[in-house]
Amino acid sequence: MRLEKKHLAFIPLAVFLMGLGVYAYLGIYFRYWADDWCYNADFRNLGFLETLRGYSYNVTYTPSRYSVTILAGLFYPLGVFGLQLLVPLSLLLWTGGLVRLSRSVSALSGFSLPTPQATLLSFVIIYFTIYLAPHLYQSVYWNTGFFTYTFPLILIPWVLTFVIDQNRSAIKTIFIALLSLLTGGFSEASCTVLVSILAVYTVIAFIGSRYKKPWAEKTFVNALVALTFAIIAMALLVFAPTTQLRAERYGEPASLSELIVLVFNFTRAFVTLSIKDYQHLLIFVLAGLFGFVLNSKERDINIPKTIGLGIGIFLFAVLLVAASLTPSAYVERGLPIERTQIIPRHIMVFAFVALGWITGYALRNFFAPLWLQKTLIVVSLLMLIFPILTILKSSDYISIYQTRAQLWDEREATILSAVAGDQSRVEVLAIDGAPVGGIRDFDPPDKKGYWITRCAEDYYQIKLQVILP
Repeated sequence: MRLEKKHLAFIPLAVFLMGLGVYAYLGIYFRYWADDWCYNADFRNLGFLETLRGYSYNVTYTPSRYSVTILAGLFYPLGVFGLQLLVPLSLLLWTGGLVRLSRSVSALSGFSLPTPQATLLSFVIIYFTIYLAPHLYQSVYWNTGFFTYTFPLILIPWVLTFVIDQNRSAIKTIFIALLSLLTGGFSEASCTVLVSILAVYTVIAFIGSRYKKPWAEKTFVNALVALTFAIIAMALLVFAPTTQLRAERYGEPASLSELIVLVFNFTRAFVTLSIKDYQHLLIFVLAGLFGFVLNSKERDINIPKTIGLGIGIFLFAVLLVAASLTPSAYVERGLPIERTQIIPRHIMVFAFVALGWITGYALRNFFAPLWLQKTLIVVSLLMLIFPILTILKSSDYISIYQTRAQLWDEREATILSAVAGDQSRVEVLAIDGAPVGGIRDFDPPDKKGYWITRCAEDYYQIKLQVILP
């Protein structure tokens, strides 16, 4: 039976690996859009360090988000090839972070979570986070949007992994500080989530250390250092001179009482819609089936504590969703734009997977007659039809993204040919963003997106005569 379980885990692993493979393959068609041109123009004309200094004076785009500038600058020398590597490498980094985090947490709690199961849970979380992203293209396949909103989700598990590592050293403490500072500098929404997670863990570790818990005594300093530098990152974002200038465009921010009401209403709506969404419920059921069929009874389950753990996970997820929605509620009195909502979506997917797994594991230890075990193995395999159908749906993007990349490549070839011929102006076609849900591209002078054209002109060093499709 143990051998069967070992092999059984590889079936869903293969399915979700195939799904992530589709998203990695779509990375081949990753190109520069919108704000990317402004970053690239500054990297080419000003250099990396001066572009980073734009934190204090540049309001054309958002260099106040210094971590975006750093990561975009590191990938810039590789050009389009760097963009094509970005998604596959990020998926590997994301998986590694979640696997290490889940293994570390399970070791801390005394529960053994085998690597194949930890990998499967990570695959499920990452795949459905991407699949359910409100704006897939802007959150994953647009350089600026990816670094601003999605990449911090990849780094947060690594921050937490190093924080709860009980092996202490001065070098590791410094690394935790720098990693927290980097992870917090991508966007206000993700930084608020990071600060919230670290604040909760720091309080728990502090209380645990008062009761002489070894794990708490060994990790409290790590947590406090990470929290301190995450707060510094938040201050760097909020009090950046360029942030203050951009904030004037939105007018007076929400008052404290208004903010509380807005965040409560937005959070309630987001969480309620997630619970009502059949796809989230299927994720819960799928994770529950995995938790049941891939485990065996190892120890007695304390039902009240297990229920308490489930309630705690749900309430913590609600807290983090509220944290992610707070910056936009404060500044704009509204929900964040769709590309930002990948952050609360990831939180809810994570919660549904964790709750499902715990439910299945608890049921396995509480009531698992042989007939039920065999039945749920069959049901779990049948339930894989759900992710397989979503993978087929995701593969429909291939032709759309391929067409856009081809148009982009042809346009750049035209521009570079004109530059090589010492022409002062070149006629180019704007690429319609509607097929991918909308993304800004070149615009003529009388259109709102003309600033993007100006950035592209600075990058290519040639005037662009834009023709709308």
